Amino acid sequence: MTELTLWLPAVLMGNLVLGVLLMLGVFSFMERRISLGAFAGIATGTGLVYGQATLGERLLQVTVADMKLLVIAAALGAVLGVVGTVLVVEPDL
Repeated sequence: MTELTLWLPAVLMGNLVLGVLLMLGVFSFMERRISLGAFAGIATGTGLVYGQATLGERLLQVTVADMKLLVIAAALGAVLGVVGTVLVVEPDL
């Protein structure tokens, strides 16, 4: 197995979990104040993307094609986590 086949599922599942946790955090902040939740979500999401890119750059030596697959897996996991949370949890705004 190549290094990429080990990282793809981990990246997808990790971002799914991060997407769920991010949305739960945003919802809890939005229940207090909507703008607080919005800005906290943007800041946290940006920090996560930057942190993952930096970590991936240091840990992995992949081609551009492999990097594209990792980014797609990360985005898919995050979207599934966010959308799944939005469909299941209804915040009291």
